[in-house]
Amino acid sequence: MGDGVGDFAFWIAIGLGQFAFWSAMGPIIKAFARRIESKTGPGDDRMLMLEARLADLEQRGLTSGEVEAQYTRLAEVEERLDFAERMMTKTETALPQGEQ
Repeated sequence: MGDGVGDFAFWIAIGLGQFAFWSAMGPIIKAFARRIESKTGPGDDRMLMLEARLADLEQRGLTSGEVEAQYTRLAEVEERLDFAERMMTKTETALPQGEQ
C-alpha cells in the first residue's frame, strides 16, 4: 500500500465495515440483553403468575367434575354401542340362510 491515499481508503473501508457490522448487530445484542435481563428481574413476576394459574387449573379440575362428566358420557356411549352390536348380531342370526 505505498501511497497515502490507498492507505486512507483502506482504513475508511475498514471503518465502514465495522460500522455496518455493529449497526446490524445492535438490535440483536439488545434483544439478547433483554432476554438475559428478563430471566433475573421481571421474569420472576411471570413465574409467580404462571404458578398461580397452574394451581388454579389443578384445583378447578378436581372440584368442577368436568372430567367425571365426560367419563359418564363415554360410559353411556359405550353401553349404546354394545347394545347396537348385540341387536345387529341378533338380527343376523335370526335371518334365514337365503336372505343374507
